[in-house]
Amino acid sequence: MEAAMANVDLGRYRRIVQMFWDPEPTNDVAHDQPVWCLGHSYKLSDSKSTRNDNRSPQTPPPAPKPDAEAQDTSRPPVPPVNAPETPPESISSSFSSSLAYDDPTKDNGWPPQFMADFESRIWMTYRSEFEPIPRSTNPQAASSLSLSMRLKSQLGDQSPFSSDSGWGCMIRSGQSLLANTIGMIRLGRGWRRGQSPHEEREIIKLFADHPNAPYSLHSFVRHGASACGKYPGEWFGPSATARCIQALANSHESSLRVYSTGDGPDVYEDEFMKIAKPEGEAFHPTLILVGTRLGIDKITPVYWEALIASLQMPQSVGIAG
Repeated sequence: MEAAMANVDLGRYRRIVQMFWDPEPTNDVAHDQPVWCLGHSYKLSDSKSTRNDNRSPQTPPPAPKPDAEAQDTSRPPVPPVNAPETPPESISSSFSSSLAYDDPTKDNGWPPQFMADFESRIWMTYRSEFEPIPRSTNPQAASSLSLSMRLKSQLGDQSPFSSDSGWGCMIRSGQSLLANTIGMIRLGRGWRRGQSPHEEREIIKLFADHPNAPYSLHSFVRHGASACGKYPGEWFGPSATARCIQALANSHESSLRVYSTGDGPDVYEDEFMKIAKPEGEAFHPTLILVGTRLGIDKITPVYWEALIASLQMPQSVGIAG
């Protein structure tokens, strides 16, 4: 829906229309339940973020101890003057520039520390007008495309792909997992936007939509075609995306290893240790990709508890799908 609105010139009425089409999420201020972001818990009543490294994810965090030096959360923090500007087209409508720190009412009840954490996570989404990706000449390629992409092809559109709208969702969410993993290794989990701007740009450049970028859409498509039987314009499944992440990271990240469970949810310690700590070597930070079906058209309720618990783990880098 956001992509459809982007092509319509709504001018000054755009924001009003978005309020109805894509309203901004709000927090329940009255109950002030903990809000989680990849293993970190935040509450409006907390003077600082509460990290739950040594408690069960299902256990609510205790009230913070009085701290004379704790920062005043009645006034939202002001971002550093050297904070990098994010291009408008890269910002989600749900967390747009209206969520500025200079006006607490525009945070919709979300804890300021949560907002700073959330906005520091790297998010990849559909793009357009990038360097074209040629269509496959394989006769089976057309039948592998989604219905919408096949219809476009049958209507005469045989041009190369310069947008991944309609087929790149799994690749983009896989890029997000990998980008946040690299960010945690290089910058640390406590990194926030405005800190280490040069290092931030260097990480983002790795995922630029350019054939030469190591983790670009083009690189995923190339490896998918050569090793996973996926053609340009074809939707990638979780298994193919995991295999691409593993292969590309092995080629470009000396400090990162990737362990994938394939199409099953089981993690085997011996297989994991072969990757994370080969004989005679030190332990390497390792991204574990667990492939499992959570439902058909929506998440089956039986998985909710385990899914929430996994996202509350301090080691979590998110979910792709």
